[in-house]
Amino acid sequence: MSVPGLSRVLDILRSLYPTVQTIEDYVDGVALSNGRKAALVEEADTSRFKSLLRGLIVCVEKQMRDAPSGDQLSTLPEVLAYVLNNMNKNKSRNVLRFGYLFSDKDGDADPFKFHGVITQSPAFIHSSDLWKKINQRLGTDLTQHLLRNCAVFAVAPPTCLFQVCGVPLYDLISMHVSPRFLLCKSATQSVPANPQRKRHARPPRRNKVHPREVSRKRKRKREDGGEVAGDDEGLPRKQRCCQAMEKTCDSPVLSHNTNITDSEQTSNHNNNTTQAVSIFRRPKVATGTAQASSTSHGSFSWKPANQPLPRPSECFIRMLRVLYSRTGIRGFLLNRKLTCGSNGPRSLQGPDVVRLVFLQGEAYLSGEEPKPKRLPRRFFNMAPLFSRLLRNHRKCPYAHFLHKKCSLANQPSDMVSLLTAHCRPYRVYLFVRECLLYVVPEELWGSDQNRMLFLARVKQLLRLGKFESLSLAQVMWSMKVRDCGWLGLKAGAHCPSEHRYRERLLGQFLAWLLESYVLGLVKAMFYVTESMGQKHALRFYRREVWNKLQTLAFREHLSKGQWKTLTSQEVASLPKTTVTARLRFIPKAHGMRPITRLVGADPVTKRFQRSVKNLRDVLGVCVKSSPALLGSTVWGRQDIHRVLKTTALQQKIKPTPLYFVKVDVSGAYDSLPHDMLVRVVSEVLSPVQDVGFSIRHYAKVWRESLQGLRKQFCTRAGAQVCINMKGFVMEEQEHGELHNAILVENYNSPDVKGRDVLEFFKQMLTTCVVRFGKRMFRQVCGIPQGSVVSSLLCNLCYAHMENSLLSHITEKGGCLMRLVDDFLLITPKLNKAMYFLKTLSAGVPRYGCVVNPQKVAVNFPLEEGVSFPGVRVLPQHCLFPWCGLLLDTQTLDVYNDYSSYAGLSLRYSLTLGSTHSPASFMERKLMAILRLKCDAILLDLGAFISSSDKLPGDGV
Repeated sequence: MSVPGLSRVLDILRSLYPTVQTIEDYVDGVALSNGRKAALVEEADTSRFKSLLRGLIVCVEKQMRDAPSGDQLSTLPEVLAYVLNNMNKNKSRNVLRFGYLFSDKDGDADPFKFHGVITQSPAFIHSSDLWKKINQRLGTDLTQHLLRNCAVFAVAPPTCLFQVCGVPLYDLISMHVSPRFLLCKSATQSVPANPQRKRHARPPRRNKVHPREVSRKRKRKREDGGEVAGDDEGLPRKQRCCQAMEKTCDSPVLSHNTNITDSEQTSNHNNNTTQAVSIFRRPKVATGTAQASSTSHGSFSWKPANQPLPRPSECFIRMLRVLYSRTGIRGFLLNRKLTCGSNGPRSLQGPDVVRLVFLQGEAYLSGEEPKPKRLPRRFFNMAPLFSRLLRNHRKCPYAHFLHKKCSLANQPSDMVSLLTAHCRPYRVYLFVRECLLYVVPEELWGSDQNRMLFLARVKQLLRLGKFESLSLAQVMWSMKVRDCGWLGLKAGAHCPSEHRYRERLLGQFLAWLLESYVLGLVKAMFYVTESMGQKHALRFYRREVWNKLQTLAFREHLSKGQWKTLTSQEVASLPKTTVTARLRFIPKAHGMRPITRLVGADPVTKRFQRSVKNLRDVLGVCVKSSPALLGSTVWGRQDIHRVLKTTALQQKIKPTPLYFVKVDVSGAYDSLPHDMLVRVVSEVLSPVQDVGFSIRHYAKVWRESLQGLRKQFCTRAGAQVCINMKGFVMEEQEHGELHNAILVENYNSPDVKGRDVLEFFKQMLTTCVVRFGKRMFRQVCGIPQGSVVSSLLCNLCYAHMENSLLSHITEKGGCLMRLVDDFLLITPKLNKAMYFLKTLSAGVPRYGCVVNPQKVAVNFPLEEGVSFPGVRVLPQHCLFPWCGLLLDTQTLDVYNDYSSYAGLSLRYSLTLGSTHSPASFMERKLMAILRLKCDAILLDLGAFISSSDKLPGDGV
């Protein structure tokens, strides 16, 4: 199959699907139940119809079990409604379901009727004459199969595709086929478009085995639950070959981590529920992809030998798990109770821990039925060892070890001293080591070498950064399986498959010990957080120290009068649409920064978050059409380069003395008055009160020469008539913003009115409630930090202040820039520099603008008789610091400012992940760093370099 202009996107599909065909080619290979072949094209069809058919690409995800009938039993709307209702019932992940807003208010159970609104792909198919003909000519069975079990893509000329149905394409990019510990081909590598099943070679002859011996082997496998070599030797040779082929072809697709280009997903982690992928848990199989073959034990067998396993190099223990934990030692895993139905909860026992580690995982604690009812003999023999582990845990003096290894020299009471009273990772390791040596029986280690190797990995784990992880392959490196006799049924020599099975069991135990015991113990005894100075380095605060810090920070924040405490009556009277945000603090050098975050997956919270994003997108459209609304706002180095370049070129032509003023606003987000915010946003939205905005959320998949397949989640908003996805993709290509990519539409808001957005904004300011501990507050001043719309609201408010007070400040040369709340004025007029300094230093209460004098800097002497306490006066000619840059006050040359790294370790400036391909990982990291260094503002020789022999060596 070759379609002009689509070779690159078709190559992407061939690398992810085993079969990629046009719908004509696919139908030609389908045999109907009556023996005839399905016919999709007829002689009387127009050329336009044939062209549309060639524009439908079918990627088969799941083959049909039975031959389709070819009869049209239902109309296209009925088939579509049946498929959507079935997907909604089974909660299938399919692009079609993204456009089905299910609502069962009437209680109608008819599966052939729509129970809600259809948009996006369902609406595209419902109104398509092409799909109506497909249903008429292929029949109901085949049409239903295309919609449910195939990924269908439509051509958007000249070079793009968009997905109509099937599992979202971006889900497949982060998947990896790895059913064993062996090397296997990645799902992101190219596979042939039409793979032919290879003929299996005849298996070598084996010695005949007596039936009694085969029976004993099967019996041992039933008792043990493990793999036994030659278990199927008693079967006929043809049956063994068929089973081998099924095991080879039906490999499951497992979740695998890749680098994605979506900034929101890095910060939006729920750290209390993030679980490291462990070797002893069954990974989730992607819906609609190749499924594991069913065995006699069922797809959810308790037997570890039957579960598909990722490689140890793809199993990670992540430090993100330990962040922001609010549970103490009572929430520790070994202290939890086991739900036992009507008998009530009870404490864990040795066999329960065996099930936790090797068989069922933490789901067993929630009352899941034990599988199997009785432990197999191998695991039953382990129960006494884990009973000893439990007894040691209950006798362990954790508080004594904590005081011994992580003691505080004194008990500070002020905030600055408490901020530095965190424990170093090495001290935390010493505490964990004492606990491990006390709790874990000697027999479980197997040997002193195994114990020392494991403790070394614990030390390495606790020194990792926020986004770093440790792979199970590193943990198991050099571990001696033969020293751990408790893994087997009996001591002595054993076959290779038995050794492999014991190695797997040891991996399960070590992964559980690191993930559940070590990290669980750290979460129970410490509060782990990052800091504002080094965002990747972790700080370990003892619980009592963090409670003091948090109390002091909360009192200081509450004293500013920005929050109002809600009484119990006011809490009870809150409307149902009220959303609750949780408050946490991040340590700074001399204080704590409050961060609020919405928690919850209920429909009210989701609807609120979607409305916040709509507010951001509509405001973005307004400021794009009227840039003056943002005043001197710059969003990054590209904007700084654009603004500064004009002034720099003028300075090169006609050098004049320049006066610099840098001003930083204190607590910008928390001090914005609500009445001013409502006024500013009302002025922005007043021209578009009755305008309908179309907001489209979609994913883009493309291939890069160096980094392979990439995906990015995008949003487009505009005040225009809503067009379908095909028209949108073609329009993006006409504007030159898109080429050789595949798009997947996630969500589309076709008609968002400006009036509705304004009403939601007013409601957002009054109904958003903050929870801290057991108390609830309403924010009466300011906006929450961390919201997707916070920076835009702050920029609009300060731009309104600039337009009313500082509009004349750059009339006769110079420039004014502001990165959120950091102002920089460059002007050739000294009187304007002084006016700017006096105006902002005095504060602007209407806008909640209060300057932090410790962060104000100028490069000229101040007037006599005017007091500006704390203002830093720099020389007339110097490198002026602002927002990570150094600006030459004479030539406006720009350099990077590395002073913020002074006295800090560079260890945590780069995230070093644990990966099975370290060379590729390091290549991606180095290329990303190089991209950051290649800023136009640092490489623009014409505007920012005054002579040919002057190169910004420290800027590149």
